[in-house]
Amino acid sequence: MEVEKTTHIYQAKYVRNSRAIGVLWGIFTICFAIINLIAFIDPHWIGDSKDSPGIGYFGLYKRCVLYQSSTDVACIGELGIFDTILNVYFKVSTVLVGVSALLILLSICLFLLFFFLQASTVYMICFWFQLLSAICMLIGCVVYPAGWNDPTVIGVCGVDAGKYRRGDCQIRWAYILAIIGIFDAFVLAILAAVLATRFVHFSQDVYATASAPRGNA
Repeated sequence: MEVEKTTHIYQAKYVRNSRAIGVLWGIFTICFAIINLIAFIDPHWIGDSKDSPGIGYFGLYKRCVLYQSSTDVACIGELGIFDTILNVYFKVSTVLVGVSALLILLSICLFLLFFFLQASTVYMICFWFQLLSAICMLIGCVVYPAGWNDPTVIGVCGVDAGKYRRGDCQIRWAYILAIIGIFDAFVLAILAAVLATRFVHFSQDVYATASAPRGNA
């Protein structure tokens, strides 16, 4: 009886702590999804500064530039029309960051599986989704600066702009947000793996305790 009581207390405390961590993991997963979507949609990845020869800013698939024949900034680029994206590097980054956003949204949808499957199984599935999301975001952010040698970018950022050289432009907040999201996604993936492993080990410990021969009460 004493063993059963101790096991029950240990089980209750373990499950309570794991659920609390799991709730935080779920909240931060939703936060990362919001970060990912904002970075994907917002065109402020790189833009002009006070020293730039032109005026404008660039995102993944949309660019907004002040042309000489106009007095207003004109925005070009639609997600549904791939040919309007500035160059191949921006297109690759758009696809990768978009896939990253899709994976993290699917990861959130997988939360429903907690009602039907063991927690360890759901956490492990989410781990792979979040890991792939982090990798896609990482590659997308690394590839993006390779498109800065485009003539349109050079027109805004100056002749010093080129592949992985921002010239007279400055990194804008959406790009910084995407980089922060990379670290967030990797931390979430690691936490999901840890939670999955904890639940597996816990189930094994409970089974071993229940199967052990009982001594005298």
